[in-house]
Amino acid sequence: PGSRRRGRAGPMNFYALTAAYACVALAGLGIFLWGKADGNSCFDRAYRLVCVKFPRALKKVLEKCFGKRAPAALDFAWDYLCYQSNPLVQLFYLAVVVGGYVTFVISGYPHIPNRLVGFFHKYIAFAVFTMCLWVWWKACSTDPGIITARNVDDVCEVYPFDEQIFPVARKCTSCDVVKPARSKHCGLCNVCVAKFDHHCIWINNCVGVGNHKWFLLFLFWHLVLCFYGTGLGMAISFEIIMKKDLLQAVFVDPVTREKYKATYLIIAQYMLATEGMLVFVAVLCLIMGLVLGGFFLWHLNLVRTGTTTNELSKWSYLKWCLKQEEDGKEQIKRLRNIYSDGCWKNYREVFVPIDVHRLPRQVAREAKERGGRGDDQKQALAAKRGRGGGKAKKG
Repeated sequence: PGSRRRGRAGPMNFYALTAAYACVALAGLGIFLWGKADGNSCFDRAYRLVCVKFPRALKKVLEKCFGKRAPAALDFAWDYLCYQSNPLVQLFYLAVVVGGYVTFVISGYPHIPNRLVGFFHKYIAFAVFTMCLWVWWKACSTDPGIITARNVDDVCEVYPFDEQIFPVARKCTSCDVVKPARSKHCGLCNVCVAKFDHHCIWINNCVGVGNHKWFLLFLFWHLVLCFYGTGLGMAISFEIIMKKDLLQAVFVDPVTREKYKATYLIIAQYMLATEGMLVFVAVLCLIMGLVLGGFFLWHLNLVRTGTTTNELSKWSYLKWCLKQEEDGKEQIKRLRNIYSDGCWKNYREVFVPIDVHRLPRQVAREAKERGGRGDDQKQALAAKRGRGGGKAKKG
């Protein structure tokens, strides 16, 4: 009996570790989604413990050990990471995507080709990986639609005020320009962005009218990469199981020397022990693919309804305010989104966007300025020639 318990310690440890990881992940997700600083739920108390009490205690310990500069350095690092535009998350993204692809090449490509996966999948995988990096860089580097003094009047004409979520024209105190409807000032980038959706830390850039399509393509191609990696990883793993006939194998405990018939759990443990990196990348791709799939579909639905993430928040707040009034339900029924022109036109607006720096008034103004400079240059050249001709005549 004692040896049998020792022989089953491996599966029990596997279950315990899996359960522990799942509990920690779910707890963190719950704190992130539902935790508040002033509530009384279990997530609220956990939020105060993790985000308020623990940082305070950490600062006190650092101050006692290293002096007052240590807490100040911690505050500076936290402010830089969370409240300033920085490339650290972009570097983390590159490490995950490039590292995951390289790991798959090292652990998975030696098993290609096989009965289930053809040789050409190596080239397809590289093409999808390259496309992911390209659309990511386009989303990072494309102007999201920055509003300036030159184009603000044009943008105000393109996006009129609806007197609902964008009631009146307001001036941005940071940019010193009028804030057009559908725009927002980004505190991280320190610019006002036309048709502002949100600030994405993965691209270290705002998502606006100029790069919204690249953000959607960024989500789409990474979704393809994740599910493609999951499919290849599962196919390769299944081929290894079939090739080694693991379903009919008998496994021997290395400690007790007891023999066990193959079960799905034992086969999973064997694959983790022998092809751990391949299984890890495939499972990671599956989890990230499910998350990205939901996020991508959510953004597609926002585009379908002619709404941005920023506007969705504004609509929710407006409806909440109206519900506090006596005739709030009737007022909510009268609300209309004037920026939605139907599904097809809404998608066309995103994938064939306007260039806020090439709008009619701005183009005409720049042409006039260039024409004015050209006239000045012609007059200066004529005057110079006149002076030269006068001197020649005098001689």
